[in-house]
Amino acid sequence: MVLSFPFSFGFGFLCVLGSIISFSSGDWLGVWVGLELNLLGFIPLVVQGVVGQNIESSIKYFIVQALGSGFILLGGLAGASLSGVYFGMASFSFWFFLCVFGIFLKLGLAPFHWWVPSVMGGLGWFSCGVLMTWQKLAPFLILCVVGSGFIGLFVLLGCFSSVLGGVMGVGQVQVRVLMAYSSISHWGWVVVLVGFSLMGAIFYYSLYVFITLFLFYFLGREGIWRSNDVSGFGGLVIMLGFLSLGGLPPFTGFLPKWAGLQIVSSLSLSIVVLFLVLGAVLSLYYYLGFLFVFFVGSNRFYNLFASSSSFLVVGFGVLFLFAGFPFYEVFYYCLDF
Repeated sequence: MVLSFPFSFGFGFLCVLGSIISFSSGDWLGVWVGLELNLLGFIPLVVQGVVGQNIESSIKYFIVQALGSGFILLGGLAGASLSGVYFGMASFSFWFFLCVFGIFLKLGLAPFHWWVPSVMGGLGWFSCGVLMTWQKLAPFLILCVVGSGFIGLFVLLGCFSSVLGGVMGVGQVQVRVLMAYSSISHWGWVVVLVGFSLMGAIFYYSLYVFITLFLFYFLGREGIWRSNDVSGFGGLVIMLGFLSLGGLPPFTGFLPKWAGLQIVSSLSLSIVVLFLVLGAVLSLYYYLGFLFVFFVGSNRFYNLFASSSSFLVVGFGVLFLFAGFPFYEVFYYCLDF
């Protein structure tokens, strides 16, 4: 099933509208309404294309998101107040914690991560890209609002997510599942930064979205599903994208990790730095595994120059991957918050 223009545009608009309502709301019930609208708009977009796995993944995603929304609705009806956070008068009760855990479930943070690889394993690349970027914008901004009251919890879950995403990704050959564990690891960094520096967290999230959308575009363009599918010029750009996502200098993906380490180390939190670096190193390990497969595969590296049009693709891709370095001024600005 493929939705035609009016319907795809309408569901996409509903998805965007729901997110806007959610992160602009002043209470948990408004957040719940926005997230539900977002979910109702996203599900029809997920089931487009191949019927089998897409429908299975969409059902799993719907059940998990409905469970997270149930936590938020229950907490909101029980009296948890979000508006007090804006004025520094929040009371962090059990019901407030329940709402926050609902947000964690929607984001797929460890130990609520179990649904992410299963869902992404059955989606197309377009749906995966939307799921990893736009669908997490509203929960992320809500966490930015409540982050100051849960610093210890955010640091604990963030470190756990960073290491778990790195460990579970080792040995994966399905690229979509690998990207799911990579997302869990990256969101560990984001959640840790939410507790200490909102500008740092936004900076990390923005560059993560920047790199992820670029990478997912080429993965879909080249039709890559497993590690041994990587070949040619498009494969080279994808390999560079993986290295950037792994935080290897001098790629753009190094900047948010550098900013995050500077922010956390300035607070003398050595143990947090240790866990974040451990997760990053493990993630880089499985990215390098893909690089190894690309270079040792038969005729993959030697056929790079088969097409002149491929030079243009790689040229723009490499430029895109290095284009983040003008953001160094933003990086220093983040350290002041």
